[in-house]
Amino acid sequence: MGFVDRSESEFPEGRDPVKQPARHVWVKPSAQYAMTPWAGLLIEWRRTSSGEWLALVAVVTGGVGNSLTVQWHKADQLVPAKGYETPKR
Repeated sequence: MGFVDRSESEFPEGRDPVKQPARHVWVKPSAQYAMTPWAGLLIEWRRTSSGEWLALVAVVTGGVGNSLTVQWHKADQLVPAKGYETPKR
């Protein structure tokens, strides 16, 4: 893995998500359906060749027999976690 110069941000208002520390987030499992968000830990940000931001998140999926998976999610699927309150669907 090589060095990537991130000194100049292309993200609006200088809020480059790559420079943000790992944090707890809620992951919206679907853009189409109102589903209960999953708890996750944001690990890393990446930008696609088309300019879209993706986040690598360790996610605890809901349901019977919860499981931990590490998945890439679009930035608009994430909601910063503020305490234990689950965000509205």
